[in-house]
Amino acid sequence: MNLIFIFVSMQINLSKIKDSRYYIFILVITFIIYGNGINNEYSLDDNIIVDRVDSVVEGGVKAIPKILRSRYAKDKKQVYDYRPITTISFALEKQMFKRLPPFQLKDQKKKKDKLTQANISHFINILLYAITCILIFQVLKVTFKDYSILLTIVITLLYLIHPLHTEVVDNIKSRDEILMFLFMILSIKYFYKFEDFRKIKYLIFACVSVLLSLLSKKNGVAIFAVLPVLLYFKGVSLKRFLYPAITFVIVIISIKLIKKGLLEKESLRELQYFENPLLYVGGFMDKITVGLYCSWFYFKMLIFPIDLSYYYGYNQIPMATWKYWEVWVSLFLFIPLGVYGVIQFVKRKVIGLGIVLWLGLMLMVINVLFPIVGIVAERFTYSFSLGFCIVLGVLLLKLFKIDINSPKSSLTIPQPFMIVMAIIVIAYSGRTIARNPDWHDYLHTYEADVDNVPNSAKAHSLIANTLYTKVVNNRTSPKNKGYIDEILFHYQEAIKIDSTYLTCYCNLGSAYIDFLKDYNKGVYYCGKAVQMDGDYLEANYNLATAYDRLNIPDSAYKYYLNTIRIDPSSLGTYKSFNDLLKKEGRVDEGIDALLKIAVEAENPKFVYTDIANLYSLDNSKVNKSIEYFEKAFASDPSDMILCNHLVTLFERFGDVQKANYYRLLYVKP
Repeated sequence: MNLIFIFVSMQINLSKIKDSRYYIFILVITFIIYGNGINNEYSLDDNIIVDRVDSVVEGGVKAIPKILRSRYAKDKKQVYDYRPITTISFALEKQMFKRLPPFQLKDQKKKKDKLTQANISHFINILLYAITCILIFQVLKVTFKDYSILLTIVITLLYLIHPLHTEVVDNIKSRDEILMFLFMILSIKYFYKFEDFRKIKYLIFACVSVLLSLLSKKNGVAIFAVLPVLLYFKGVSLKRFLYPAITFVIVIISIKLIKKGLLEKESLRELQYFENPLLYVGGFMDKITVGLYCSWFYFKMLIFPIDLSYYYGYNQIPMATWKYWEVWVSLFLFIPLGVYGVIQFVKRKVIGLGIVLWLGLMLMVINVLFPIVGIVAERFTYSFSLGFCIVLGVLLLKLFKIDINSPKSSLTIPQPFMIVMAIIVIAYSGRTIARNPDWHDYLHTYEADVDNVPNSAKAHSLIANTLYTKVVNNRTSPKNKGYIDEILFHYQEAIKIDSTYLTCYCNLGSAYIDFLKDYNKGVYYCGKAVQMDGDYLEANYNLATAYDRLNIPDSAYKYYLNTIRIDPSSLGTYKSFNDLLKKEGRVDEGIDALLKIAVEAENPKFVYTDIANLYSLDNSKVNKSIEYFEKAFASDPSDMILCNHLVTLFERFGDVQKANYYRLLYVKP
């Protein structure tokens, strides 16, 4: 028996349906296509802010004052931008759901699948996305008030189901993108209300929304261009542009004052070649060709979002030149499209608005104006894809000759249009549903995507890094041999793609030293890293360890000292260094070398402590040992353990006066 599904033409007056029903529809569809992502755990970059035991968000509500004074996140090499609204949202979650386990591993889930903090975060991301889509519906309805609401419905639905948004929704860390765009759309809604009702309260609400958008992520600056475009399209007189302009000035001044009053450090990020070669090489014309290549990439992904990835970078996205066909196709596609879009926009045509929003916002992320970390990313489409959906929606309605020029009259929706829309909705929704589980956890995400981006140096590196940690945390696992083979393979692939990938050389060397005891290969790869960066701490320590185990004491001595010079607080290094000095009978030589390092060190406490420990090996030099313990304490008088140690030493050797002196300084922890 054959089942035949028949789509018949419909005549309906969509304007009579209450808005609340559309909102419920958006909410339901959002959770249908993203619901299977709620059971995901932490993944890419979540360890920057939310998946860290030392993160400020672990303090919950009490941490909010500190969050307002802190940048988004920081580590030894990077200080991120200021995103307090995003960070506060995570802190509130931690406060309310701190009784739940932070996350579960796949093996734990097989035994008993528990609700985790990460699951809650995924639920909230989906809910915020649904709210954003409802706000988009509201704004589009006002923007296109002279058109049938079918136009707004089609555009909103296309945006809601688009698979390119999975990175933003499924990646907890990308909440900054969600909140930024949500508040941007909310500000537009209130600017519209101010134009319609001329009440100052709406201007205030709009101002606050813009501020919240920028405090979620600085990409919210796009509102300064988007709002004038929308107001022009709506026919707002140029005189009325003054009010948003004043609002923007107030917001900019507020942001400056907030940062000046609360923050000390500037944002800092050390970028590597694989993240974007344009940071290191290339001129203006290279930016143009790479920008055209990226434009083609985004166009292709907007239409066929199939081979998705959490990261692209070099050399998955090459340093394109005029020899690439993608550059020429992009040139002949987007230049005429841009000219046509501007002409139609000036005439206040819907398709012109869509093209201007699409290409205008895309221009910010195609590396022409400035290099973008990662070169391209799916999350960068989150804003400009709305313009694309406007264009696609208009073209579909025109293709099937649906008259949308009247906002009130009934519409006849032809059968072919419904079939095409059903195909798009099923295809895009299906791709989204299938994509969600790929974001389950760090390793699953990396392994799911690496085949889609085989030329991405970072994609290989992240798999290797994650497996390395897995082996270190469970050295007796029977799976480790396979993991180690994968680690070596992916690090080697990464440095084949990017021969300047410093950390991969060091980590590959470390893997040979730590897992395979192949110290010669460890020396080779870590030596490459040190050649590129003489102050690379981990590479110097790995070299010292390898040379020590190869019984080449002079080289081990050299690199242990290098490690201490680079980071005098590297405590593990001192024990290995001291063992080498004792074994080789070079204690006095080692002390002299450490004294030179102490002179240059910003805080020589640990250097002096080690000198004291080395002097204590010789009973005739106890006084010298105590002298350097005193110097160590003088460089950090807050170290009560060291203070108490001095009390004990002076008591043992009968110096009551000195013992009492340090006893008075001692404060019990």
